[in-house]
Amino acid sequence: MSQVHPLPKAPAADEAPPVLQSCDATVRSIDSTTCALCGSQLSARALRYHMVSPQSCDARLTVCHVCRKAALGEGYRPAE
Repeated sequence: MSQVHPLPKAPAADEAPPVLQSCDATVRSIDSTTCALCGSQLSARALRYHMVSPQSCDARLTVCHVCRKAALGEGYRPAE
């Protein structure tokens, strides 16, 4: 059986509603790069995947969507 927890109490009419804290996270853009297998240009909005080569476990490759499917069939693994 699942656990049941009571809902939090709603604020009273005379209480001020809770205020969300602002986040000071920095936003950075992703630079364009090229696919390590076919050499096609990957723009900032293109799908890109990080793969690990079967020959060298230390090397991480950035590949496009099409090359990812081929790489998985050739023994490449998704990078974590």
